[in-house]
Amino acid sequence: MISRDRPAAASEGRRYLRLRCFGGFRLEPDGVPVDWSGVRPRIRTLMRYLAAEAGQPVHRERITAALWPGLPDRAAVNNLHVGVSTLRTFLEPGVARGASRFIVRDGSSYRLDVGAGGVCDVSAFEAALAAVRRARSTGEDAAAVAALRGALDHYTGDLLPEDGPADWVLAGRDRHRTRATEAAVLLARLELNRGRARAAATAARRALELDGYHDDGWRLLVTAQRRAGDVAASQRSQQTYERMLRSLGVARPADTRPVHVTAA
Repeated sequence: MISRDRPAAASEGRRYLRLRCFGGFRLEPDGVPVDWSGVRPRIRTLMRYLAAEAGQPVHRERITAALWPGLPDRAAVNNLHVGVSTLRTFLEPGVARGASRFIVRDGSSYRLDVGAGGVCDVSAFEAALAAVRRARSTGEDAAAVAALRGALDHYTGDLLPEDGPADWVLAGRDRHRTRATEAAVLLARLELNRGRARAAATAARRALELDGYHDDGWRLLVTAQRRAGDVAASQRSQQTYERMLRSLGVARPADTRPVHVTAA
């Protein structure tokens, strides 16, 4: 039988959460930063784990495998229950059992709901990339450009850097960085196609900040700077690009024409 926690009335207590996971974690109930240094480290990790998946149900086996991999199942599940209860009390002081609006249980899964008016940068980043795909499918380049800029505004750095090389965060961190890089490359290409060479160069530099070995990023930067009339900058970028290729044992490119770039 599937059980579902019922949210408390919207007029009671805190109403929404603002979460930042890119570039460093930040938690703001009702837009107000909180001091949660008194919460145990593993509980804070649980909060960050759920925040990175905000809006999506996460099965308890995934959570316990990520956060308590060395414990027997029963002990790990008990730790999860204690952690969820602690977070609910922290986020919603005085909340009744089963009445949390933020950490919602659905059967064997948990979902972090930011509430009406709330936002999580990871979710917003994903939504912006989805908007890019929709715009590209209908040939609306201006809308795609706007959505790409939005996605890159949300991506302010690596996912949850405070969790270091923890196994559970590495795949998501790499995936988001790659997608942000491809978004910047695609933005550079679209801006170049629209005759906005300086904007294209700015986007290409953003791509290279994320991945200094991105071939298309370098080609787009060289081309955009040349089209913007900044010949000296284009030459410097070309030389840097060639040094990068030599460091990888790759021959000097025949030209710097932008190649095909996939949608983010």
